[in-house]
Amino acid sequence: MIKGIIKKMSFEQKAQMLTYYSLLDTMEFEEFGIPKMVMADGPHGVRPLAGTPESIKGGSTAYPTASALSSTWNLTLAYETGASLGRECLAQGVDVLLGPGVNLKRSPLCGRNFEYFSEDPVLSGEMGAGYIKGLEAQGVGSCLKHYALNNQEFARTLVNVEVDERTLHEIYLKPFEIAVKKGKPASIMAAYNQAFGKYCSQNKKLFDILRNEWNYEGAIISDWGAVKDAVASFKAGLNLQMPSNKNLADQLKAGIEKGDITESKIDEALEKLLEFIFHLKDSVKCADKYDREKQQQDSYKVAKEAITLLKNDNNILPVTKEKYKKIFVLGGWAEKPQIMGGGSSIIWTADERIASPLEEIKKAAGDDIEIIYQDCYTEIDKANLAGTTVRGKKLIKDCTDDDLVLLFVSSPNAETEGLDRHTLYFENYINDIIRAYAINCKNVAVVMQTGTAYTPYAWDKSVGAIVQMWLCGEAGGQAIADILFGKVNPSGKLSETFPSKLRENFEHIGLEDTITYKEGFEIGYRYYDKHPEEIWFPFGHGLSYTSFEYSNLNAKVEDKSLKISFDIKNIGDMDGKETAQVYIGKKDSAFVRPIKELKAFSKTEIKAGETKTVSILLPVSDLAIYNETKWEVENGEYEIYIGASSQDIKLNGKITL
Repeated sequence: MIKGIIKKMSFEQKAQMLTYYSLLDTMEFEEFGIPKMVMADGPHGVRPLAGTPESIKGGSTAYPTASALSSTWNLTLAYETGASLGRECLAQGVDVLLGPGVNLKRSPLCGRNFEYFSEDPVLSGEMGAGYIKGLEAQGVGSCLKHYALNNQEFARTLVNVEVDERTLHEIYLKPFEIAVKKGKPASIMAAYNQAFGKYCSQNKKLFDILRNEWNYEGAIISDWGAVKDAVASFKAGLNLQMPSNKNLADQLKAGIEKGDITESKIDEALEKLLEFIFHLKDSVKCADKYDREKQQQDSYKVAKEAITLLKNDNNILPVTKEKYKKIFVLGGWAEKPQIMGGGSSIIWTADERIASPLEEIKKAAGDDIEIIYQDCYTEIDKANLAGTTVRGKKLIKDCTDDDLVLLFVSSPNAETEGLDRHTLYFENYINDIIRAYAINCKNVAVVMQTGTAYTPYAWDKSVGAIVQMWLCGEAGGQAIADILFGKVNPSGKLSETFPSKLRENFEHIGLEDTITYKEGFEIGYRYYDKHPEEIWFPFGHGLSYTSFEYSNLNAKVEDKSLKISFDIKNIGDMDGKETAQVYIGKKDSAFVRPIKELKAFSKTEIKAGETKTVSILLPVSDLAIYNETKWEVENGEYEIYIGASSQDIKLNGKITL
């Protein structure tokens, strides 16, 4: 059918089809039965170009960002988030959601890290695959992005990235490979940057990996405005140039005349695009009635498992009326939280849909605990920062040992598409205010509303508790109150390392035309395993209000799989969830390797006093390294590490291949 349609189309119609209809839609040809495909920005909400329909009361649902979702380490929640977004798309007439993004967090300074899952390819790929499957099960197409090596925002439309083949395949392409093979996304978005001297939208090397090594069958589309040479892009394998290129027909004709491209190659690109369009047109759509209240609850389910308790000395949390008579809630982000980052992922959500942490804390406290709120440092006096600092400290004298201070901190406008951060620290006046309360008040908890790693400046050892709230979407205010008051036991684990300082032996984002990833695979915990003194909180870290005990590790190789089992007992007095992480290492190897690498994980709900057995089935092929041109599993002895984090290893074992 598709080949027949292409034969009937004029060259100009083919060119129109290969570019745009409007900024976010594909072309429509009624005479050929080709429908328009409506796209919308994502990935943690639906952002249609025309705005949210009037029928959707309360605007689009704002979900926790990818960095928060991945900190749940919950594949079921990844699927359910995709499914919920799919229902949102259908209610708003959207066929394709532009997400998820699985680019790795090479540097904590990347401004778009909040939109990406992790510094680890397995966690990123698995969460991305779950999200894609949930979205596409509703009859909505996903667009996996940004392929590939888009790890900075500064000069992203120009910079050329160079990296060795092993690191490329094992680290930077691996999350895309997992998401493609397990999630089967309807489309993939080529990134803005160059890789190996070729723009990603015309990068045959990257496209051949997709098509020939991973057997990808979906459409490849460009990021918006990313195509520099249309003829080279379609020759390399691009299927759709976005947005408008009104000169595409003339450019392609000129390319044919010069012998740079053939019409059969253009037809091939169009055939794959039409397969994508008709696949979505014919897909079974979710028949569930849209329920805005349920959508918000879907957002809440993620937020309550994403929030990560980093520190809790002397059990100053959770809040109870027996512990505290007064709570000082400081910072305007307690009243109006930072729920998302900036750029194309900003969505419109009605103010009344955004849960205020302050109001939810007041509800939880009831009449038993007095709440004293002051927005003492969110709105700064830029002409007089000293005045802002003095204003922020003025309640210190009112604190007693029976009180709790909750300091809500954020760094608005620092995390956004198009810009990279210049520091890991909060603003100086915020650090100064935290230090002042930590020195003068016994019970201080800092709640960080950020989408990625930040670093303390001389206050972390003095405060009693630190909570990473993330950018938790519209329901985050309810979730943080439920965590603080113990209605929900925290179960989030960091999906990235929080360093104590910026790395020095590292080529950071800068003004270079080409950036070379000289560190190879040593990013994230793969580097910090060798430099633990530079860690603030490690990858995979997250505390609970209960305690877990690991035991009885068993591991064996059978039927080309590694079968691992172990027990986890909840030895505390509160039900909780624990994420066990399976790392594999090889000490005696012919290749330079990391100390260990995450290969699997499992989140388990365990009641107080209960023991559960966790079983992991890991294909032996997952232990392969990329040796020059192919994947290869090395024989010999492998180390197994079962951890509550990358630094908190509970069990050790060995297997031999």
